[in-house]
Order: sequence, then structure tokens, then C-alpha cells
Amino acid sequence: MSDCFGSSGALLDVSEMLAHIRAAAPMPVGREHVPLAQAVDRILAAPIVATLPLPRYTASAMDGIAFAYQDRRCFRLVGEALAGHPFDAAVAPGEAVSITTGAPLPAGCDTVVMAEDIIVTGEWAKLSRPEAVGQGQNIRHAGEEVAVGDSVLSPGTPLGPAQLGMAASLGHEYIEVHCRPKVAIFSSGDELRRAGDVEDAAPSLFDANAFSLAACLKRWGADVVMTDILPDSLEDSVSRLSSASRQADLIITSGGVSAGQADLMRAAIQQLGQVTSWRVAMRPGKPMAFGHIEQIPFFGLPGNPVAALVTLMQFVQPLFRQLCGMTHWEAVKWHAISEQSLKGRFGRLDLLRGRYHIDAQGVISVSALKEQGSHRLSSLYDANCLIELPADMEACDAGTPVTIQPLGELI
Repeated sequence: MSDCFGSSGALLDVSEMLAHIRAAAPMPVGREHVPLAQAVDRILAAPIVATLPLPRYTASAMDGIAFAYQDRRCFRLVGEALAGHPFDAAVAPGEAVSITTGAPLPAGCDTVVMAEDIIVTGEWAKLSRPEAVGQGQNIRHAGEEVAVGDSVLSPGTPLGPAQLGMAASLGHEYIEVHCRPKVAIFSSGDELRRAGDVEDAAPSLFDANAFSLAACLKRWGADVVMTDILPDSLEDSVSRLSSASRQADLIITSGGVSAGQADLMRAAIQQLGQVTSWRVAMRPGKPMAFGHIEQIPFFGLPGNPVAALVTLMQFVQPLFRQLCGMTHWEAVKWHAISEQSLKGRFGRLDLLRGRYHIDAQGVISVSALKEQGSHRLSSLYDANCLIELPADMEACDAGTPVTIQPLGELI
């Protein structure tokens, strides 16, 4: 067992903390087959290899007439080809058929001209601009997008509308995806109570972190199986955390990791597992722990609401995405121009809540909010990004390029 809790020792650099988390290398939590209609935002677990070509057959890309290119002057119309109702006979030289978009190209035809470029008189048609016609134009050839045997989607791919549409085009009714990671979330302290509980005589606070952390994780695809408050009781804390380790793939606590707090988190973790990383050089979010409870990954996040959500975004998210089965996930970061001077502290990563905007030329500019206290949850929904001031940048002037993290998935 490792005792990494405490106020002594050097702070871990953010990159070191992330390296410790990556080294834990949790495997995705399992697989299941689900109907295609229920697979949106899931993560593909098995490759999809085409057993059919796309398009399935050679077809027209326009409404018009189909004919053989060498006869591109005047044609006798001998029928029509519709999507779902093909023209079954072969088209002879000097003949043409009316055709609609998506209809199979009849035998004997290799070119389609749109209806607007055709002059029809009775059963005869001629081209208004024959010199502009190219052989093979307006044709979708069988297999030109996907050939039989092509690897279409790889494991680890998030399944959005386009990916699900492709799977449907290839005839898949069910699809193999990774299971949603089960997450247990705890807030720590006797001073906390749930929203709606009757207030007693002792001063107390409503627990906000369990709701905000759970909401964020659900957006990422978690199955939140437990939200609870850990009391200031070693026996109860050990019992509830141990129970969580048998139900969840990931355990998150908030509060109880700051030096000097009157809590029993350290003792509880020492009984159940180990903390391998502790205290990170980042603001907000310095008092943060990472380890395992009975082999289940564990994060101890700060108790302040903003710090809890920011550390969730920076450190929990990479491990959670790995549990989901995502293979190429990276945090979204943009370059922006600071509209004001910014101040941080040398030796730590400062993440300032800010607002960016994009001008008509596509230039992103950003400014920091006035209020940066980590207890001010409103500062997160007033912001739309985090501004990075890296550990080697104590301050910067207006006009300095900076990196920002959009908060689209957090707020």
C-alpha cells in the first residue's frame, strides 16, 4: 500500500500525472451487440468489413436520359428506369431511356445527360449541347465508394450519424460495441446533504459535485451506477468504497484529499488499495489523487466545484475514454489570441476560465473572466473555454498567442 496523501513532497507536473494515468492502461470494459438504432455515440468494438459493394449497382446520379455515348445526337425513347423499378431490357444503339436519380443504369448505356439539357419531341429526344457531353458522365459506378472486402470502420471509432448510416448501408441490423463503463461517484464530508433533504440544526451544504460530475460523465457515455456521500466515518467509508469496487469500473470521489482536512479518506484508501500519484502542479486542481481501490481505477478530486470539474476534464477523461474503447482520442485544443494581459504562477499550469469568439476572418480571440475562484460554479457556465498558461509562462501580454480548451462537452 502506498501513502501518497499529505502536504509534503514536490508537485507532479501535469504531464507526469498523465503519464501515471496512461501507465495504468485499463482495458475496455467489455463488448455487447446492440441494435443499430441504439448504437448512437457508442464505441465500435469490432471492425466492419464490407460484404457488399457501395453503390450496390451502377446507377444514374441525375434525372435525365441514359444512352450510349457514341450515339449522342438524336435518340428514340424506348422506356424509363426508376429507382426501385429498373428498365430490364438492353438499350440498342440510337435508343435512350428516361432515368431518375439512383435508378440502375440499363445495359447498353454508359452516359446520362440531365433533363434540362434534353429536347423531347414525342418519342424522340436530342441533346441541346452535344459538344458538352462527356462519356460516362453522371454515373455512379458499383463499388466506387466501398469495394467488397474493404475495412470500412475500425474498432475504437465513435458511432455518429455518418458511421451508423454506413453500417446500415452495408446491411447491419446489429453492431458490436464496447459496454458503457460503470462509474461510482462519491462526495465526502458530514457537512454535505442531498438536494431535497430536510435541513437540520447543524450548518450544511447541498452536494453539487455528485450531480455535476455525473452529468458530465453521462455525456461522455458513462453508466453512473452510484452517487453517494461518504460520511466522516472510517468504517462506513471503507464499506461503501469496497462495495463500489464490486459494481463499478471506475471510482471517483470529490473532497477529502486536501492537506489538513478533517477526513478519513487517506485511511480508507490505505485499507483498500493504493494511491500512486498525488498533488499536481495545476490550478485549479492541485489536491488530486490517482490510484486503485481493489484493482479498480480511483480518482480523488478536489472538493471545490470548479476544481472537481476541471480535474475531471484533464485527468479522468483520458482514462475514461480508454475504458470506453476509444483508441485515438485527444482533447480538443485551439490556438487563440489573448485580448488582455494574463497572470499565472511559474511552475504550474494555470487554467483560466474564459470566453472566446471568432471574427469574420476566422481569428479566435479570448479573454479571461474576472472571477476565477474555484468555488464559483457559475464561472464555468459563464465561460466557454479554459485558457492554458503553461508552467513556464508566469504571465503574458495582450496579443499573445495562447492555447484554449473549448468547454463544449463540459458545460
